[in-house]
Amino acid sequence: MLLFQACKKEKTNFEADNRILTQNRVSSTARIINIAGFNQVIANGDSLTNFIVREPNKPNSLQYPGTSYFPSNGQLGKTWFIPQDLFNAQETAKLDFMARSYTPVVVGNVKLDVKNDYNNPTDYFLLPTFAMDDQPEVVTIKRGTTAPSKPDHFKIRIVNLSGSIKNPALNSSGSQEDLSGNVSLAYADGTLVDARTNHIGPVARASEYIELPYGTYQFKVLMDDGRQMPALGAGLDAITLIDPPTSTIPVDLMSSTKLTYAPIQTYQPGGIYTILIAPQKFDYLINELDETASTYQNSFQVISDNSPSANSTYFRIQGVNGLVAQNVSFKVDGKTISSNLAFGTAGAYTNLVQGNHTVEALDASGKTIASAIQVLRPAQNYTAWLYPDQSGTPKVLIVANDLSGTTYLGAEDDATYSRNEYRYFFFKRFLNLSVGNPYITFTQSNGQSSAGGNDNANAGVNLQPGMPLFERPYISNVYTQKAFEIMVYRSKPNVVPGIWANDIEVLKSEAFIADKNLYQKVGRGLPVQEPGIYTVGLIGQSGTGSTPASKARMIIIKHNK
Repeated sequence: MLLFQACKKEKTNFEADNRILTQNRVSSTARIINIAGFNQVIANGDSLTNFIVREPNKPNSLQYPGTSYFPSNGQLGKTWFIPQDLFNAQETAKLDFMARSYTPVVVGNVKLDVKNDYNNPTDYFLLPTFAMDDQPEVVTIKRGTTAPSKPDHFKIRIVNLSGSIKNPALNSSGSQEDLSGNVSLAYADGTLVDARTNHIGPVARASEYIELPYGTYQFKVLMDDGRQMPALGAGLDAITLIDPPTSTIPVDLMSSTKLTYAPIQTYQPGGIYTILIAPQKFDYLINELDETASTYQNSFQVISDNSPSANSTYFRIQGVNGLVAQNVSFKVDGKTISSNLAFGTAGAYTNLVQGNHTVEALDASGKTIASAIQVLRPAQNYTAWLYPDQSGTPKVLIVANDLSGTTYLGAEDDATYSRNEYRYFFFKRFLNLSVGNPYITFTQSNGQSSAGGNDNANAGVNLQPGMPLFERPYISNVYTQKAFEIMVYRSKPNVVPGIWANDIEVLKSEAFIADKNLYQKVGRGLPVQEPGIYTVGLIGQSGTGSTPASKARMIIIKHNK
């Protein structure tokens, strides 16, 4: 018995380690931004990548073995923080960059001495000089690492490394436009963000960092004459096709959507970001069969300069006045977030700390006319709607807006495969906040259903006053969407869409363009609509007691900036 007890061994619980990177390497302050398309690198005479070339259309053509420094596929990507262990005692390292491909490449080799300087974090930009003039092969620019002065803000800057494009594209639509020169950072509607990010040229190259409240933005980059510069698409909805003379997204060889791709994304509290302008590779149509060729065009992309932690503290909230006949203000726990809002208008967003909050709507005299108490959670976006119930009593309805850009696929497995996430999307939800309209259905032109594809078929159907749809409430469009209308029908639980409410003005798709001058001042046509996250709300009154001032109508609230 004693012998058996002495030989008894404790069982070990073995677990698989599925991490791509298992070695604990510390990053240096030096970062490579690889715009030239290099995929192989040698450090101090030692290969860090796999230098393997696969033949296309073979079963293993996309399977590349990882290496110690590049464990996912053994190749250099677009950004790379150089590990500290590659630097010698003098904090320097010698790097050789090159490209290997089954087909011939035009990218030459670049040799670079890099330095790890803790007082001066530095980015080394490798540029495609084979496709551009006016810039060297490598541009060195210092990178900011200091956190924003306000914890609910982020920092952002412009780095302009544009140049003249060699061999610009030409097709039946026209010659490729020139997008080299000064640029300015703008919001989605074309409003310039800050004087410090205006007119940044390829000689000065970098603006200073500015601070903005965290949130979901669609930044645009404008030339000095107002033309929009495209971004390079990435992710699920990567759009790399451009119309050469306008750099917009084409419909076919001879027509364009008039839309210039720019991603919508959330910029986190404490984040630091760079808007990089440099030539990148795009496709363009060459014939009516939708065959394409490649060209380079100056464009922008968003690069994270740090890795901010998850937002577990702040939320965003705004107020909307859907109550007739008086201007109102909104307060959260006694703090004013919006003042003097007219009927049908929205206030700006305010960042606050998560928790249980009291949201109040006040009249011009400062008297509270309605309030709501609700737990407001971190990383959420809320709109507080002031509206009258069917008896005319003012109410505050707090609605959470989904700014994630995701759509549910209806798959019956885990969340990894049941949803798609987009960065260029056209999402709309509907609210009925009107008096005298017990059931409302929002439709497209001629009473057609607003929902399509993977949308919830009940989105916008039989909405009762003050009762938003919570499960998949958004309808989605695509950038090739043709002109449409949004109409209101008076429906019933068993009658959809019902009877057209011809007393409520129809919304045309161009109402979703914030500022038409953004397109017209540069002599270009209007797109059908602009991307973003919207709420279409029916406010006001129908029937007995309705006046021209209080008449029911639809308003559009855009939740990203």
